[in-house]
Amino acid sequence: MPVIDEHRGTILGRVMDIIISPRLQVEGLLVGARDGKRLLLMDHLTIGHDAILVSDPRGLKRLRNGEHPTRVRDRMGTLVVNHHGRELGIMSDVVVEPGSKEVQGIEISSGIIKDFIDGRSEVPLEKVTDIGMGAMVINDEEDQV
Repeated sequence: MPVIDEHRGTILGRVMDIIISPRLQVEGLLVGARDGKRLLLMDHLTIGHDAILVSDPRGLKRLRNGEHPTRVRDRMGTLVVNHHGRELGIMSDVVVEPGSKEVQGIEISSGIIKDFIDGRSEVPLEKVTDIGMGAMVINDEEDQV
């Protein structure tokens, strides 16, 4: 997806990945620019249907040598289990609400055949109770009234 300076109409680069916190909150976008990778902070952008618009290009920060922010891609493939230890699949993506720029949930893949037949499942972020380096725990019980 192109990243465009909304005041000049110039293409600044292309989105390579989403940068997330350990609790899966969006911190910024990793942008491939002509002069290397840049971090675009969320308060400097608008998410459009076909492009990211940047209000202030100074919000594109050069990554320092050795700086490796956590990308969504780094979390893809993380094992997802429920609180009883039953394997639900692996995290295949995050669901981001463009208006608020917040992660609303995660997408879980249960394998190619099951995904093809049933589709991938989405779990609201509030149901993710624990996130570790190798696995996530989901509270998949329905709310008791």
